[in-house]
Amino acid sequence: MSGVNKALYGLLIPALLGSSTASMAGLRDTAHNLSAGGAGAFTQTQVTALCVFCHTPHNANPAGALWNRDIPGYTYELYDSPTSKLAELGRRQQPTGSSRLCLSCHDGTVALGNLRVPPTSGAITTLGPLTGKASLGLDLSDDHPVSFVYDRELALRQGSLVDPNALPHDVPLDREDQLQCTTCHDPHDDPYRKFLRMDDTAGTLCLSCHLMPDWNASIHARATATVQQAGISPWPADSPFSTVAEHACTNCHRSHAAAGAAWLLSNADQSGVCLACHDGSVSNHDVESDFQKASSHPIYTAESVHEPTEDPVTMARHVTCVDCHDPHQVAESTAGQATSTQPRGVSGVDLSGSVVDEATQEYEVCFKCHGVFDATTLGIVRQDNIRNVRLEISPANRSYHPVAAVGANPDVRGFETGYSAGSIIACTDCHNDDEARPGGAGTTGPHGSQYAPLLIDEYQSADPTPESAQSYALCYSCHNRNFLLSEQGGDFSHGTHVVDQQASCAVCHDAHGSRNNAHLINFMLADDNAQPVVGPSASGRLEYDDLGVGGPQCYLNCHGVDHDPIPN
Repeated sequence: MSGVNKALYGLLIPALLGSSTASMAGLRDTAHNLSAGGAGAFTQTQVTALCVFCHTPHNANPAGALWNRDIPGYTYELYDSPTSKLAELGRRQQPTGSSRLCLSCHDGTVALGNLRVPPTSGAITTLGPLTGKASLGLDLSDDHPVSFVYDRELALRQGSLVDPNALPHDVPLDREDQLQCTTCHDPHDDPYRKFLRMDDTAGTLCLSCHLMPDWNASIHARATATVQQAGISPWPADSPFSTVAEHACTNCHRSHAAAGAAWLLSNADQSGVCLACHDGSVSNHDVESDFQKASSHPIYTAESVHEPTEDPVTMARHVTCVDCHDPHQVAESTAGQATSTQPRGVSGVDLSGSVVDEATQEYEVCFKCHGVFDATTLGIVRQDNIRNVRLEISPANRSYHPVAAVGANPDVRGFETGYSAGSIIACTDCHNDDEARPGGAGTTGPHGSQYAPLLIDEYQSADPTPESAQSYALCYSCHNRNFLLSEQGGDFSHGTHVVDQQASCAVCHDAHGSRNNAHLINFMLADDNAQPVVGPSASGRLEYDDLGVGGPQCYLNCHGVDHDPIPN
């Protein structure tokens, strides 16, 4: 190469590409130095020129970048997701500008040594195409989108992007306000890693553009957990970080070659993203084992079904981790676990049946599946055979368990310590991991239990069932067993029915609520095996009468005994 050409490389290239002399000096120690002194895996020992592998002062194309490589005319497969507004705004387009220049090497289709103007000193380079992680291929659907106009309209329409006027100086947009590869990567300098323009510890680079409400207070932004001694690391093999907080976004996302293309997830299965840490490898509790229990939420049958904008009324029935938890906002309980009683950033359905963008009550999250339609699985058949939990616990009912409001009966007595007629309970007080005890090995939340349906304690609904503290442990966790069975209540002979006749609590009581009767009375006509239990009395009546001195009376036939009626 002539002295004039060398001078042009030294003066024109930095000026045209917005790079300082210092940054060009930094290039010598990076993987982008393909000459004999290069530090990367791809070098040409006979060539000493530093810039020639990308730039030339003569016969360049495009001329503005003095580009020394032909730009392939390939059509790339582009990134898209159901929540991206790029296509809607007409901004989902083929790579342009500096991104197209980057891809002339990084799509792995053209040899690195295939230059428009070869070096005039040294042997002609014989470098082949890029391979390995640096080669993105022609499928960019699993890579962060590039070559789109990033303006205020996009930021407002997307709703989760920083106003472009507030972007830090370190993440510059390209010509015409386009986000390009060079927004995140400086090809001439690598002070951090992967040519990033800023330190990405704790997701700093990602958060320059992406608005994450409540992220800084979330457990994933603060957790100092590392890989457990016997665990498997869920993080990129070349990551310099060791904690959840340091990895931040890369706990779950990959900006390039993401296994889950939509939303750039680290795993093709949505559950796999969460369970990479929450199988005990990083988290203190092994949530994955909960999903192997006899009763569990079926997350494995709904992989890649959930979408953040889905409508509970019309969506295909499913459940995944992110139906109940927003990983960007999930709070931390005093026990150091992600709490499910204070939903943040998760949509729901309210008591009226309306969809709400962000649930404020735990039961609103549950209603997305259990409060829109009746359950379709096999179960107990009742006199009023409604199986929509939202309608069952409605405060408009004659009676209901106090989930959405204080119970309808202010005179009910016989509670365990900590409960009263004025108590409010949560869905997870009954539906929870059966090992979710203070100091226990379980993880708070309805992931899985040995007791169906996802109960924290045993509750036998079969009829007949011998009474014991264990058989109805769920009921007795709130309702004092001795008080009920010793007839201290004075208004109903529980001992006679539950102990002597071995009638399950479920024969008379619908645990969620009763639209027509007090005391949660809604008779079981058939058990979940379709065996008949309660039928009409000899006079053809099937009624609960909460009247008269000495307590209620019933008209029914149960256990071969006709009540027409038998008082109390």
